[in-house]
Amino acid sequence: MKVALIGPPKSGKTTIFNALTGQNNEVDKYSPPANEPNIGIVQVTDERITRLSELYKPKKTIHANIEFHDFPGIFAQHSDEPESAIFTGIKSCEAFALVIRTFKDDELDQLYGASNPLKVLQHFEEEMILSDMVVAERRLEKIELGYKRGVRTPQVQIEEKTLRRILEHLQENKCIRDMDFPPEEEKAIRGFQFFSSKPILILLNTSEEGFQEAHPALAEFSAAGYLAEQIAGSFEQELSMLDADEAQMFMADMGISQSIRDRITMLCYRLVGLISFFTVGEDEVRAWTINKGTNAVNAAGKIHSDLARGFIRAECFSYDALIAHGSEKHLKEKGLFRLEGKEYTVQDGDILNIRFNV
Repeated sequence: MKVALIGPPKSGKTTIFNALTGQNNEVDKYSPPANEPNIGIVQVTDERITRLSELYKPKKTIHANIEFHDFPGIFAQHSDEPESAIFTGIKSCEAFALVIRTFKDDELDQLYGASNPLKVLQHFEEEMILSDMVVAERRLEKIELGYKRGVRTPQVQIEEKTLRRILEHLQENKCIRDMDFPPEEEKAIRGFQFFSSKPILILLNTSEEGFQEAHPALAEFSAAGYLAEQIAGSFEQELSMLDADEAQMFMADMGISQSIRDRITMLCYRLVGLISFFTVGEDEVRAWTINKGTNAVNAAGKIHSDLARGFIRAECFSYDALIAHGSEKHLKEKGLFRLEGKEYTVQDGDILNIRFNV
């Protein structure tokens, strides 16, 4: 999964990115804005993988990862080029983490205005909606030209119908993520990667002192249905440079039970609706990330396309059952080792072995 860290200039995106990834990119408020994103991969901490590795003692253990892209401040002013390179890069991410500055800084307040998280979110969503409208309108114009030339396939007609419905929704200043699409419409618009279709995690970047009290906007965002978290970005970046014991001591002083990596990665899983299943063996123990509700054949395809193409059955048991009973042998003796078909809905913590024939 790829997550875009976005937000107004000097909101602390790169500080939070450094804390997440352990990198040391420039964060001085006087430094000029970057011309391209910083990219870092963060391993998803999952104690289940650790326990499975202890049981199977594989040659290698592979955790799930999230790829974070730290983009320069966008939407600082309206753009008439929503298909520019940097916007295309942002669109390629599955989710947004919107960083909003809530710490006080007189110079930044003079340049960008005092912190007002609700207005920042409103501004971003309005700009995303405007950009999506431009893309939808341009595509509809091309479809109309195609109709005049005799190009009127069923697929194009579904696309046109869907885009017109989207455009009407956007014109009411509503985000695409609030809409529901049947499978054929979802397929028709998948390639557009509309801004306002992406789920948003709101990160309120505060000072170390401000972290001790929840910002009032947190409750308002939650009431409006947004996933929001308060982060002391500079403090978290300093923590990321310490060894584990030192970091744990300072975290305890701040009342933080988990590292920023663990907190943000789990929030991203919740945001997008992701779960993990596992494959195990002497060669490899590995976590696989899928959307909640994925069936067995599509989960098999996540491992390799051949497994989906030649799918016969999924041998399945749960992580919790394995830990409770200690071995696959005991699971089989107790009837907890199952054979599931293509339409079985994979559950978080399932351990799968795919039977297939190509």
